Amino acid sequence: MAAHGSVLVCGAGPTGLTAAIELMRRGVDVEVIDVASEPTTLSKAAAVWRRTLEVLHGAVPAESFIRRGRVLQGIRLESSDQVLREVEFPEVSSVFPHGLLLPQCDTEQILRSRLEGLGVSIHRGCRLRSARSEDDGVTTEIETTDGVETRRFEWLIGADGAHSTVRHLLGVAFPGEAVHRRWLLADFDLEEPEPDDKIRTVLADEGMLAFFPYGGGRWRVVIDGGPVEPNAPRCDPDRAEIEEILRRRTNRSLTMGRTHWLADFRVSERQVERYRHGRILLAGDAAHVHSPAGGQGMNTSIQDAINLAWKIALVVHGASSESLLDTYDLERHPVAAGVLRDSGRMLRFAMNQGRFMRAMKRHVLPAMLGFGSVQRHAIRGLSEIGVHYHGGPLASTTKDRWIGRRCPDVPFGNAKTIYDLLRDPRPCVLELGAVIDGPPAVVLDQPAWRGFDVQWHRAADGTGAIADEASEIAGALGITRPSLVVIRPDGYLGPTGASLDVASAWVDSLRGL
Repeated sequence: MAAHGSVLVCGAGPTGLTAAIELMRRGVDVEVIDVASEPTTLSKAAAVWRRTLEVLHGAVPAESFIRRGRVLQGIRLESSDQVLREVEFPEVSSVFPHGLLLPQCDTEQILRSRLEGLGVSIHRGCRLRSARSEDDGVTTEIETTDGVETRRFEWLIGADGAHSTVRHLLGVAFPGEAVHRRWLLADFDLEEPEPDDKIRTVLADEGMLAFFPYGGGRWRVVIDGGPVEPNAPRCDPDRAEIEEILRRRTNRSLTMGRTHWLADFRVSERQVERYRHGRILLAGDAAHVHSPAGGQGMNTSIQDAINLAWKIALVVHGASSESLLDTYDLERHPVAAGVLRDSGRMLRFAMNQGRFMRAMKRHVLPAMLGFGSVQRHAIRGLSEIGVHYHGGPLASTTKDRWIGRRCPDVPFGNAKTIYDLLRDPRPCVLELGAVIDGPPAVVLDQPAWRGFDVQWHRAADGTGAIADEASEIAGALGITRPSLVVIRPDGYLGPTGASLDVASAWVDSLRGL
């Protein structure tokens, strides 16, 4: 697909890289700048959850991440003297694990290689000096090693992190609060062999700590260091401090080998009120930051980028009006607000060391996690497969229970998963059984569909019934008679079980033309 249009992406972290990849896959010309002169070498965000692997699969096969990460088999809750509860992650997918641990620098390297393969180089050491959104574009001033250049783009994506220059240039407030507590992080090699297939949370009277296995003897530990004064300076720990905390809270002597990163960090919980500001859009940490509890931050940010990119592409190619971009904010803002709320609750639960709460953690929580329904709810939340847009601007109908929800991960035809179909960046229509007379081209030439580039898969047997190759998706959606299923480019469902008229009306509303 020939490149068309121009989008400036500020920030070459996971959010910006994903946005640029998804735009280039859809034939939109992209330029990426980053103020840093080199990519990060720090592990930073370490968890990649199932939903992120699913929605990235079209651009970067899940195996690319799995090959370099450590697949998680579950979570273990323990104290210094016993295992309180183990929660196993069930194997329900042939392609996507519920989660894996992978240093962020490795995640970025995988995404960066994919972007470079699409012909895009990152312009490093570049700082955005100004950005002005106008009716037909964005005028910018970019400071490079050669001076300040005035450049004009159709759209600008601010994916430049929690201290976003784009957000500051817009003058957008970042309301929320800081949590006045010291948290310690250490990435290190552990000399003693330890079970390394689960996240391990250790409950101790002086505070919790959690172990995250990268595999190969490398671990991350996150430690509650207790309350601090609001203006207390950060002081990174040394090996001796980490080893002493581990000894006290686990009641064991664990010997650290090579250390990869030692850090003191603080938590802020903030979110902008709007993601879209004319032709400038905020994504990822530039729009929301929150507690690392649950490891949702990078995953939420990557999914911001995927939601935004396919919509910008439709607008750039003239298949939709600019109003489609309002749905980016309307769909993604509530998702991040929910993450901020839930991660904040987890954080405060972990921080509370009152006698009653310690008893809750040691006795009530393990008992609750013994129930299958509680386990399933927790796994859906962590892996983010419960994220949906049902009831949102592109899924407002109450007559279709599936619209706006995640497309099930099931085989289709010869594909291991239906997400293999979404390697094609276009929207997808599944014709389960014979719904239309004649070839898809007859439909695609109708006014509602004209210029709306889709992939159309017909699965009908000789009698017009649903073919065996589509039995899994039909069963997952409760479809028993010939129907159309529309799948958005980001792996969420449009109308399902629909007639051609319903599907056409949805496409027409999506276009907003």
